Amino acid sequence: MKKIPVGITIGLMAITAAVTFIVTSNVTLDMFNQKIKSVNEKQEFYSKLSEIDTYVRTHYISEIDESRLIEGMVSGYISGVGDPYAEYITADEYARRLSEQTGVTDGLGFGYEKEKSGYITVTEVTPGSSAEESGLQAGDVIAAVNNIDVIAYEGGYDEAVKLFSCAEGTRVRLKVRRADEDGRSDFIDYDVISQRTERMTVSGRLIEDIGYVRISSFTDKTEAQLKAKLDELISGGAKGIVFDLRSNTGGSMESFAASIDHILGAGDIVTAQYKSGNTEIVVSCTEAEKIKMPMSVIINQNTKGTAELFALALRDNAQAHTIGKSTSGMGYLTKAYTCSDGSVLILSEAVLRTASEEDFNETGIKPEFDVTLPEDTDFSTLSNEAALLMDTQLMKALEVTVPKEEDMILP
Repeated sequence: MKKIPVGITIGLMAITAAVTFIVTSNVTLDMFNQKIKSVNEKQEFYSKLSEIDTYVRTHYISEIDESRLIEGMVSGYISGVGDPYAEYITADEYARRLSEQTGVTDGLGFGYEKEKSGYITVTEVTPGSSAEESGLQAGDVIAAVNNIDVIAYEGGYDEAVKLFSCAEGTRVRLKVRRADEDGRSDFIDYDVISQRTERMTVSGRLIEDIGYVRISSFTDKTEAQLKAKLDELISGGAKGIVFDLRSNTGGSMESFAASIDHILGAGDIVTAQYKSGNTEIVVSCTEAEKIKMPMSVIINQNTKGTAELFALALRDNAQAHTIGKSTSGMGYLTKAYTCSDGSVLILSEAVLRTASEEDFNETGIKPEFDVTLPEDTDFSTLSNEAALLMDTQLMKALEVTVPKEEDMILP
């Protein structure tokens, strides 16, 4: 073996050391510059805030509510981040949402949404609830709560509906406008007592030999309700399933995962990609068997979050048809962080994808069959038979969910 002269060896070592020093110095310098940039940006941020605060405290004519100011500053910061799903909420509001997620709440026993005029439309009434016993019906419009017109509340609709989340045993007086078959409206007063009820998020029926399943949201109770409804429809002779996810705004990832597991066979369903670039599986099905029959999913612009994942999972893994209008596009995984005072920050921290690797965030899911509903049709006021004839999206779903002789339910 030919020996390398000592001088050359020392020279190579010196060159290596120099290169290492240069590389290390450049990396350190980059890190230093980034820190300086960050410090400068933060200094600029706080200087701007201090300048505005000085002007306000010097010249503003009224007294400043310091607590309100701090809350407003934090809310403004979150708004400025650009995360469409980021929120800063109070501890009480977060506790209320967690309570709703359980699927068992103290309340009046009906679902609702904001009417165009600002009043409250009853969208569904929970079976066995105080609302049902009182006579409240889906399609009713609540004009007044506790003898005060909904519009007359300082916060309008938002303030009025807060009265629905009340302690068990609380009596709430509702003035309801109800239209009869001739289009005439009557006003009826109802006293509804708050009670602990399980919210029914799953309903359905057989339409000839196709099972129709409506899922309004995903709570901790949805899994059991969905399994029971599917078992009922399949044992009743269903040869295909139509899932209706219209205006389903989602729910927890855990509830979605448990629900989809009753439909799809074993396999990875949803992945999350984080800021670091790392990807992890967040939803996997564990059932060895699956429902094997034609399926369709009806969606619309108000289908959000885990409801969108449900539709994509069925499309990707069960070749389900999608019918309706493009969905909301809420494709981020969010996480709640509790602050020292109990308030909560909800922040998007990962992009969600299904087996097809489709990034549906902001763009939404484009349906296979784009079908528009007749304008100004309130299906909640119609009988099942009448609604079926006018619900063009459901009619299309039934049309394409064609049973085949080879389809079967695996035991």
